[in-house]
Amino acid sequence: MLKIKLHSKVLGALLLLALVPLILLLFNSHHSLRLVEDLLRQRTTETLDTQATKALEKRTQMVADQVTVFLQQIEGNLLDLALLTPDQENYQKFGNNHQREIWYRGGSNSNPIEIRENIPLYSELAFIDPTGQERVRIVNGFPSERLRVITDRNQTTYPGEDYFLQAARLLPGQIWTTHLTGWHVSRDEQLQGAADPLEAIEGKKYVGVIRFATPVYSQGEWQGVVVLSLDHRHLMTFTQHISPIDDQDAVFPSYESGNYAFMFDDEGWMITHPKFWNLRGFDVTGELVSAYTVDTPQDVIDAGRIPFNLLTAAFVHPNYPKVAELVRRGESGVLSTINVGGSHKIMAYAPILYRNGVYQQSGVFGGVTIGAEIDLFHLPATSTALLIQNEINNYLMQSWLVISVTVMFVAFVAYLLSNNIARPIKLLTDGTRKMTSGKELRVKVDVKSNDEVGELANSFNQMVEELSRRRERLLRTMQALRRSRKEIISERNFKNTLFENIETGLITFDSEERVTSANGPACRILDMPRPTGEPHWQQLLRDWPEFKHVLEGWFNNRDCSSINSRPLYVPVERHGRKLTYRLALFPLSFRQEDGWLLTIEDLTERVNMRHQMARMDRLASLGRMSAGIAHEVRNPLTGVSLLLDELHDRLLGQQADQLLIRRALEEIERLESLVSQMLRFSAAKPPKLHDGRIDGVLRDSIFLLRNQCQRQQVTIDEHIAGNLPDLLLDADRIKQVILNLVNNALDAMPGGGVLTIRAELHDDNIMITIADNGEGISADQLPLVFEPFFTTKGHGTGLGLSICHNIITEHGGDIQIDSKLLQGTRVQIIIPLSSDPIPLAEETT
Repeated sequence: MLKIKLHSKVLGALLLLALVPLILLLFNSHHSLRLVEDLLRQRTTETLDTQATKALEKRTQMVADQVTVFLQQIEGNLLDLALLTPDQENYQKFGNNHQREIWYRGGSNSNPIEIRENIPLYSELAFIDPTGQERVRIVNGFPSERLRVITDRNQTTYPGEDYFLQAARLLPGQIWTTHLTGWHVSRDEQLQGAADPLEAIEGKKYVGVIRFATPVYSQGEWQGVVVLSLDHRHLMTFTQHISPIDDQDAVFPSYESGNYAFMFDDEGWMITHPKFWNLRGFDVTGELVSAYTVDTPQDVIDAGRIPFNLLTAAFVHPNYPKVAELVRRGESGVLSTINVGGSHKIMAYAPILYRNGVYQQSGVFGGVTIGAEIDLFHLPATSTALLIQNEINNYLMQSWLVISVTVMFVAFVAYLLSNNIARPIKLLTDGTRKMTSGKELRVKVDVKSNDEVGELANSFNQMVEELSRRRERLLRTMQALRRSRKEIISERNFKNTLFENIETGLITFDSEERVTSANGPACRILDMPRPTGEPHWQQLLRDWPEFKHVLEGWFNNRDCSSINSRPLYVPVERHGRKLTYRLALFPLSFRQEDGWLLTIEDLTERVNMRHQMARMDRLASLGRMSAGIAHEVRNPLTGVSLLLDELHDRLLGQQADQLLIRRALEEIERLESLVSQMLRFSAAKPPKLHDGRIDGVLRDSIFLLRNQCQRQQVTIDEHIAGNLPDLLLDADRIKQVILNLVNNALDAMPGGGVLTIRAELHDDNIMITIADNGEGISADQLPLVFEPFFTTKGHGTGLGLSICHNIITEHGGDIQIDSKLLQGTRVQIIIPLSSDPIPLAEETT
């Protein structure tokens, strides 16, 4: 058996313990650095792309703002021109004084040159009198001898222009601005054999104008209209020279590269673009050339008569109409697209804000877009990523060299120290293994040595003690944290449950009167969503002026000690209902900040119940009194009636006396009828409820009254739903209610009218509506209609509506009356499909 010396064992162990971690460290470092490299390249690429995107968007917004300022300067020029005397000298001088530089390619296709020159800002200046006759006209800086009648739209530069008629309607100082107007240039006309627009120097140029017009008044009288026609070439300068990849301007962009900018108006039409055949324009007949769409005929495409409108360009890329819509909403941003030439682009867009003339409704003149080809757009990020990769590779090579040298050095040191540290290292290893296994956390290594190994062993022992103490403290801290967390969660759940499930609405305000929280009942009471942010209380309660008035008084007082001692009852009327709320404000102190707590309680049902109980008590008392009076009066009336009847029979031959007695008997009969109604009112019995259908009761009632309606020339408008379900009802009493209400309606329409009877299912209720267009009831009498003995007819007992109210209430329903004087009355009955009958407050005999 081969015997290995301790030195060899220690040396082998040292080499193993030293080299294996180094090798693992080497591979782990390599792997980690590669991960870092990928992450760094990704983050760097994203950051550079984000910065480039923001820069592109900012540049687009800057160009859009420049166009807005340019349009405003033109408006200022127009108003200045309106102040001048309208003659050729003034207008020509004005036009020559307003010039602007343009930069373009001239020469020939084979020998192009760059030209910079100042040209007039306005290709036309004109003054038109009220009859539409041009009095002054300057064209391209020179007076024109051809003065036209602009009211004849066939005589305008581009047939069909109406800028004079539009400006004539404006008030002093107002301005009418038109869309771009010009002759359409086809693809063949621009290229004329050239490969692309960049090389088409000799091709036909787009000629167009945007007209600005304003009325001229002198001493309150309209003198005419002054017109400035902006040369389209000046509008092109804002996008023609933009190079999206760098800050260097270009005389003319390359469409094939995809790196160019263009402008479109509020209707989506392109108004500046390297390809002139994409621009909005008119044909020789004066008709606007149709936009390029997926349905455009092939012969039109081949002829190059294809102006571009972003709103109809979804077939090219769906983001084109999206950009147009976003710009029309005043938004800016960045999207990816593919142009007609197939270039993949990053396109930034921004709105040109403007609100005069045809742009008044949209609020934007149009939009500016700057596009960059995707590969070139990502070029800085790609270059930076490649640079990072090269640096990481160099670092890894140096790391491999350092670690290799370290491995050799460790092996050499291990060989030298193996004899001296074999036993102590073994002891330290055993102690470490015991600690890492968790079997013994307070292990102690006993090494009797004064050298570094001994110091290492002592340090190890101290470390073990310190780790043990820290572990114990950590365990105690974790236990305390668990208890605290459990207590906090319990307290939070309790408060949330209490705050959200209490019936009272709770709203809290901070010291600056801003809303900090509102519970669910408060949102339901105020019919609002849960507030977000911290709105001011006046914004939260803008639909509740009654509450605002109360809170303004409280917050102006600022005396919280007096506020919380006197809650207020606030009446509110919403959707025809009278509601009652109780408000109270209490001071709060939370986290050393002052505030208030507002409580809102809906007391409507409680108040209505009190009113109902008071009315029932009043009706019960009235019933007892009516019953007593009826009993006391009925017997004497019967005796008087018999005596008068006997006296009538004895006065045969005395017609005059008999007539008086008959009239007395008629009055006694009417009095007995009144007494009988009072007895029936006071001795009301509970309804006899049976399953039945309300539509049958309604049709029976209408049948009984149809002849009477025809005699009074009253038209019945009957709408009874066919899906009404069965319900528990006393058919006779419901019919009594319907007949009583219909008779009241007929009494209100002595000269004829329309009687509307409707029945429909509404949630879990049947809703019956009886309406007329008769005399109506005044607002001061409307609250009294259900009171006993109250009538607006001048005859009758006044018990009909009171009895109707009792019958509907006994069915668990509700009856409401809405009326306007001289307009008519509408009675609405609501009967629930399932309800228990309401017992009478007290039966009387």
